[in-house]
Amino acid sequence: MKKTFILSFVLLALLTSASAAPVIVFNGDTLQLTDEFKRKQCGTLKTSILIPEVSGIACSRVTPGYLWMQSDEIEKENQIVATTTKGDVCQVTLNLKLKHTRWDWEDLCGGVYEGKNYLFVGAFGDNDETDGEYYIHYFEEPEIPSEPGSVKTIQASSISYQYPDGKKHNAEALMYDNISQTLYVITKVYYDVPVVYSLPMRLDYGTEMQTLTQVCTLGVKSDLGEGAKPDRGFHLVTGADISPDGSRILIKNHNNTKTGMTATLIWEREGNEDIAETLKRQPLEISAYRLEWQGEAICWLDNYMFFTTSDSEGDPPVYRYTSEYSTAVEDIEAPASPNKQMTLHNGTLYIQKEGKTYTLTGEEVTL
Repeated sequence: MKKTFILSFVLLALLTSASAAPVIVFNGDTLQLTDEFKRKQCGTLKTSILIPEVSGIACSRVTPGYLWMQSDEIEKENQIVATTTKGDVCQVTLNLKLKHTRWDWEDLCGGVYEGKNYLFVGAFGDNDETDGEYYIHYFEEPEIPSEPGSVKTIQASSISYQYPDGKKHNAEALMYDNISQTLYVITKVYYDVPVVYSLPMRLDYGTEMQTLTQVCTLGVKSDLGEGAKPDRGFHLVTGADISPDGSRILIKNHNNTKTGMTATLIWEREGNEDIAETLKRQPLEISAYRLEWQGEAICWLDNYMFFTTSDSEGDPPVYRYTSEYSTAVEDIEAPASPNKQMTLHNGTLYIQKEGKTYTLTGEEVTL
């Protein structure tokens, strides 16, 4: 009877810990939770027919209603697909033409530079910190065709970079700020401090290697040895994104140590302040986020809705997190006409086409 009671108690504790948000320590303090977002599974990624081990996603800005996805699987090198937000239909496959190929693609993000929409690929995974060859690939985002199953070849450019300390680092998170038009890389390393680096976006870097600038660190170094006791630190960053209007930052970790915690944190930016100042403040932990095994991919639709999925084998779920302040419809449809471009107005990103202006969710507005 006693053994049965103890076993039941342990099982209950495990179930409770799996369903509740973990307690994360950041900069020495336990983070506060925000209940602003609600999670809903919007689909299932058919990785067997689309793309395996998705490590990065980005919402399309040219054709709203679709998600761009990339894989860190070697066999899918230089390939990106666009799916519906349900993840079950491959709308188009992009084969990138690159001068510099590198197998470990770890993140994907979108952004506006000089009035044009770009997609950026972080080819900078280096788990053993032995490679030392790091690239950010980029190309102008193409229109997504209305008929599924298309294949396109895209000429892409590459920015080769090194870290300012001259050392080799592993990274899995890439984000782009539309306000400052700057790229950000976040390192991932076991039991150590994630470091944020920046590089201004430019089209004329050419083949010359660039040196990133260190922006800040995230959280504190875990002082716990592996397996010692529950590690409540925030490290092993696997994905990040800045909202299109630049006002909110998401960073998620995947702590796959035996006793580690997994969370998604959100920072609120004050006006157009430097990203470094934003990230130095304490974030909030999103209570609705739940562990995704090998959860690495995250992206904003607007500043009130974001999507996540994982690079686990099989057919992982695609989740939509919706703010209580969101006015976006769940099934997002793009305006019917092509020839779109993005514009920033009072810090908010809009779609412009044929003399009309739309929100990122396809609603026509007058500015």
